[in-house]
Amino acid sequence: MSKYYCQKKLFFLSFFYLILNLSFAQNQDNQNTNFGTLTGSVQTDFRYYVEDSVIEASVPSEKIGFNNYFTLNYERGNFRAGIRYETYLPSLLGYPSSMRGTGIARRYMGYTLKGLDVTVGNLYEQFGSGMILRAQEDRFIGIDNSIDGLRVKYDFNGKAKATGIIGRQRNGFTIDETNTFGKQNRMSTGVVRGLDLELYLHEIFKPKLTEEEKENQIPVANPLSVTLAGSFVSKYEDYLGTIDYINKNVDAYSGRLSLNKGGFSTDVEYVFKDSDASKVNNYIDKSGSGFLMNMQYSRPRLGFSVSAKRIDNLDFRSERTAIDNVYYINFVPANTKQQTYRLLTLYPYAVQMLGEWGFQTELIYSLKRGSKLGGKYGTSIALNFSTARSLDKKEVATDEGYTAEFFAIGDQTYYQDFNVEINRKLSKKWKAIFTYAYLEYDKDQIEGRTGYGLVKSHTVVADVQYKHSSKLAFRSEIQHLATEQDHGNWLYGLLETTINSKFSFYLSDEMNYVGTGANKPKPKHYYDFGASYVKGASRFGLSYGRQRAGLLCVGGICRIVPASSGLSFSLTSTF
Repeated sequence: MSKYYCQKKLFFLSFFYLILNLSFAQNQDNQNTNFGTLTGSVQTDFRYYVEDSVIEASVPSEKIGFNNYFTLNYERGNFRAGIRYETYLPSLLGYPSSMRGTGIARRYMGYTLKGLDVTVGNLYEQFGSGMILRAQEDRFIGIDNSIDGLRVKYDFNGKAKATGIIGRQRNGFTIDETNTFGKQNRMSTGVVRGLDLELYLHEIFKPKLTEEEKENQIPVANPLSVTLAGSFVSKYEDYLGTIDYINKNVDAYSGRLSLNKGGFSTDVEYVFKDSDASKVNNYIDKSGSGFLMNMQYSRPRLGFSVSAKRIDNLDFRSERTAIDNVYYINFVPANTKQQTYRLLTLYPYAVQMLGEWGFQTELIYSLKRGSKLGGKYGTSIALNFSTARSLDKKEVATDEGYTAEFFAIGDQTYYQDFNVEINRKLSKKWKAIFTYAYLEYDKDQIEGRTGYGLVKSHTVVADVQYKHSSKLAFRSEIQHLATEQDHGNWLYGLLETTINSKFSFYLSDEMNYVGTGANKPKPKHYYDFGASYVKGASRFGLSYGRQRAGLLCVGGICRIVPASSGLSFSLTSTF
């Protein structure tokens, strides 16, 4: 363990201890002493793996996976501090190798004084949509790219807000097989620096009123709000190699505008990044850019949205040799429908950071209650279409690698889907949701494979819910996905019972089959059954079953998980 790390940890612990003692001692003779507020949470995910040749399940040498997260947060007045301890002994299958062992994954302290807010430690931050900077934690996909450093924010009386941040990014724990406990955070070699400024124009140009005018003023219905913002993010990483055009400093700039009035809102953002030769883009000497536009309109019974996105060489990391989900400085949201039904998550979209055009539109309409189509209790219909296409790239015989005109769209379809969802309440006790989805999915491009090509599928879902009473409810799902590519068709069924809003039991089976006939392979069943119990702010879960291999994605960021079979236990609790 380095001397620097020991000194840093000692400083945080000593300062945290000092602040607590000062807080407790300040008014010790006062019966109304404010000792502050201590909150926390614990999350445990455990799985015992068993061999299963039918689904080619992976079994680690330890035969178990154990992820545990314990968080404490303390607040007193303007002061706040927190710590998170993580344990991977070892991590669940599919998580990165840097998530192994135990150690302090996050510690921070902050203080607020009027409009000033200062925080040191592991920081999570986002500028705009995240296309230029987003430091986040998402345990589901195994990402924690917090920035270990300093952040300063200042609020100019609600008219503007400025943020500055500097530090190095985290990527799990150091990979040291001889030291399992008390591991250090693995930090990036590059340093991230960022500035963000938001101007609330509707507040800046609001007319000044006297006290009398304020008392007599009639509130404006659905006032217009306008926000103009800009960001600057830079990373510095030393370089001792022989490629002369690799920049040690890589700068990125962005501007964004948001308008909101009544049921209408829109936001536009553009990002430009300097040339950033890296392992991901094969060390080309080319700048990057990103464009994102979202527009929404809503009124009673009607909602409509449309979005467009263009990404060109926008992979931005604090280490130029990093790959996979490691050391991302930025985050590009996927403008595709976020699916929740089991078979519709079989082919999730992963954003193509090196280049894509994406579009999405959605219409939601609620039929009038009491009408023939709307029924007595109401019916809603949702239509969604999204597509992700390649850029029209032209290769050039220079270090730039290629050129791409801004408005030109390529011929390759990465992802495209069309969804129809009908949600109808049949009676006071019965409710049903019916879904149809058509999907095109370039498995080779999205998953980095070969030989699969474009997968086309049709999926239907029926979700029926019955609420017998406030203490007893049932839910069932039947889903079918049909495709002539990849691994063939899938059939999924689920039965679920909830008792007293505390106990829940479920049984499901996901079957993969290629059709009928003597020469067809035998269907594979991915059965799963389990139960959960909720008491207060705690939830306990126990299950046994199989998990298919594939991608797990959140917002366009994915991790690959292998097939597995075994017993799982989970615990989540807050206090």
